[in-house]
Amino acid sequence: MVADFDISSLKVQVRGRPVISASAELVHGHFHDLADLADSIREGFGSKGDWCEVGPDLHTVTWGDAEIRLRPAEGLAAWRADYFQAGWLGRFDKVPEERRVDVARYVDRAADLTEGLLQASDLRAAAASGGLPAADRLVRRHVQLIDERYAALDHLVSDLLTDEGRLPAWALDVVHCQADDLNMAREWLGSAVVEFHHGTAGQRPVTIFGGVQFEFTNFLLNLVPTQGMGSCSHQDCAADAEATEREVLAPVGGR
Repeated sequence: MVADFDISSLKVQVRGRPVISASAELVHGHFHDLADLADSIREGFGSKGDWCEVGPDLHTVTWGDAEIRLRPAEGLAAWRADYFQAGWLGRFDKVPEERRVDVARYVDRAADLTEGLLQASDLRAAAASGGLPAADRLVRRHVQLIDERYAALDHLVSDLLTDEGRLPAWALDVVHCQADDLNMAREWLGSAVVEFHHGTAGQRPVTIFGGVQFEFTNFLLNLVPTQGMGSCSHQDCAADAEATEREVLAPVGGR
C-alpha cells in the first residue's frame, strides 16, 4: 500500500478538525499540486460546497465517478482525505441517505477488486513473457477477484434486504447494475480462456447492460432485451458498461 502524503502544513480545517493526510491517489489526481488540493477540499466542504455525511465520513456530492472524502484519522481529532470511487449523484443517486453507509462499504471493497476485462491478448502477452504458468497465474488472479467481488455483492444484498426478505426498488436497481458488471467480467474471463487455448469459437457476443448482442458484419442482433423486470435502468450504469465494452472491442465493419 502506498503511503499517504502529509498535508498538515497546508493548514486546511473542516468542521474544526485539521486535514492532516491525503491518499497518494488523491494527490496524483491533483497532479501533485498540494495548493490545488487544499483549495478543492476547502471549496468542497465549505459553506458553499455540496457535501454530505456518510456515517462518520464526509463526502463531496458530485455527478462524477469519484468524490473527495474525509475520514476520521485513527486516534486523532483530524481528517484523512481520499477518493470515494463513486458519486451520489451518479449511479447511486437513488440510495437513501440512511443507507449510504452500506453502499459505501461495498464500493470501497469492490474498488480494490476490479482490474478490467480479461482478454485472450492479455493471456498471450503473459505467456510470451513467462510461459504458460504466467498465463495460468493471470487467469487465477481474475478468478479470485471475481469470486471476491461476488462475495462483496452478496454481503451488500444481505445488508439491503428488508425484514420480509425483499430488496426495495432502489436497492434492486443498485444490485442489478453491479451484477451486470460482475457477469460481464465473468463472461469475458471465460471467453478469454477459451480463445487462448482453443480459438474464438465464432465471434463472442457483446454483453452490455444485462443484454446480449451478436455483432455481425453489417447487423447487430439482440438476443435478450436490455430492459425489463428487475433490469438495471440507470443511464450512468448503461453508459459505463457500454464504454467498458468499447475500450476492449475493435470496430467491426468500419463502425
